[in-house]
Amino acid sequence: MHGGADGGATAAVPEGWWRRALASFPDPVAVLGPRWEVVWVSPAAAAASGLDPAAVVGRVLWEAVPGTATSEEPMRRAVRTGTTTTWEARIGGPRWYELQAVPLDGLLLVVARSSDERRRAAAEVAASLERTRLVLEVSTALGAARTLDEVAAAVVAVATEKLGADYGGLSVLDRPARRVRTASRAQMPPEVEEAWADLPLDHPGPAPHVCRTGQELVFRRQADVEADFPAVAERIRRSGLRSGVVVPLVAEDSVVGALTVGWREDDRVGDVVLDVVRSCAGATGQAVRRALLLADRASAAEVLQRALLAPLPRGLDVELAARYLPAGRRDHVGGDWHDAVPLDGGRLALVVGDVAGHDVEAAAVMGRASGAVRTFLLAVDGLPSRALTAADDAFRRLEVPAPATVVAGVLTPPGRAGARSWRWANAGHPPPLLVSPGGRTRVLARRPELLLGVDPSTHRTDHVVTVPSGSVLLLHSDGLVERRDRDLDEGTAALAALLGPLVAEHAAAPLEGLLDALLAAALPRRPADDVVVLAVRTP
Repeated sequence: MHGGADGGATAAVPEGWWRRALASFPDPVAVLGPRWEVVWVSPAAAAASGLDPAAVVGRVLWEAVPGTATSEEPMRRAVRTGTTTTWEARIGGPRWYELQAVPLDGLLLVVARSSDERRRAAAEVAASLERTRLVLEVSTALGAARTLDEVAAAVVAVATEKLGADYGGLSVLDRPARRVRTASRAQMPPEVEEAWADLPLDHPGPAPHVCRTGQELVFRRQADVEADFPAVAERIRRSGLRSGVVVPLVAEDSVVGALTVGWREDDRVGDVVLDVVRSCAGATGQAVRRALLLADRASAAEVLQRALLAPLPRGLDVELAARYLPAGRRDHVGGDWHDAVPLDGGRLALVVGDVAGHDVEAAAVMGRASGAVRTFLLAVDGLPSRALTAADDAFRRLEVPAPATVVAGVLTPPGRAGARSWRWANAGHPPPLLVSPGGRTRVLARRPELLLGVDPSTHRTDHVVTVPSGSVLLLHSDGLVERRDRDLDEGTAALAALLGPLVAEHAAAPLEGLLDALLAAALPRRPADDVVVLAVRTP
């Protein structure tokens, strides 16, 4: 101990203390000499490289330790510049390390820290984004499909081009005829495809089984599917497929077909593949249902629109209700839609939109727009402005031909005082309305922003309002308020005046009854435009 300036004592560093300190590091540490020879290695470094320290000390690092040649350049740069250098490399095996070289007194101190967890996390994020991108592409392609042939083409393209599969098949259930018809696009010999093309529903094959039961099938080896379906084992062998997945296609709570994705190798059905195929199945089921309905042109307006509208989620802690009313003209096809998307943390995303135009093209664009907004609400963790900004960019990349007005927002779970918050962004859409339990109505109008798909550089803004317990939040399309004899603002004011008393009057009644009363009072018998209304009431 030595006396300090203040009369106290200071400790001296014991002999050999620094080497013992470095040796105690849990991360690998090595010291190199001026000719890149290994001067000293810590026990952790020896363990990581799998080499005996006595076998490497005194030898040039990249000659003594396999896999370190890629580290020569950054180490030379650290010595040349006299500054600390950081890089990533493998050391003595499959593990990744973040290495840091520190030049000090003619020696080079090298510290390695495992970066496997960070790389694994980054890979998981990248895989998640890739899955989201694939699902968006599928939703976009299927949103534009109007016939079963177009749906089948989109399904096969996703299976073969995006998932690297050898086979993609769309099986459609003809329930009245009790038949299962499969389109697979010449991926197998003609006689094999013909054998699977049209089968009775009670056929002992995988696709009819899934159409009958609604149960998913996963086959990781050819022996698995042959064991489960021995009656068609020879037919399966002729197909050449050895692993795959068959998932049911469901629309409006009913099985409409099956989606098959297969490979000519064993064990190709991993978690990522299953996630993508299952996600694609939902959009495919809706597309099949829509294509079947479009075959009946006499009712194309209403059936197309309803097929594109996602069903409302169930089991929430709020009450939801929605309405879609087609315009009075039977040849009219619009682009109005509503959507409700549960998010994590008890949050609920609500969307109402309207694509410009009144034809089948508008409805097809609506399928793309609604899928894009829903996907991006999930991808950006429910931030409305970011979701609309991402959808703007998607419209540009996908060359969507018509703009859309959209209002999208997220309702949070209640706080300590029981109130919730509603965060929303509005792309040129009629403003939402918020009604308190006593009937006071607020029109949530803010500075208007450009329609979706007009300018991808448009700045999108989030707005926030408190939603007390017992409130009703109403989103709607312009068909509810716009008339030839009045503008949008006048119609919105009239709706607000009408809605407040109705909310108070129906406070104890189901939300469905409130919407029935609202539409009966607000609309003419044959509205000139489609009408979409989405309402939520907080307990």
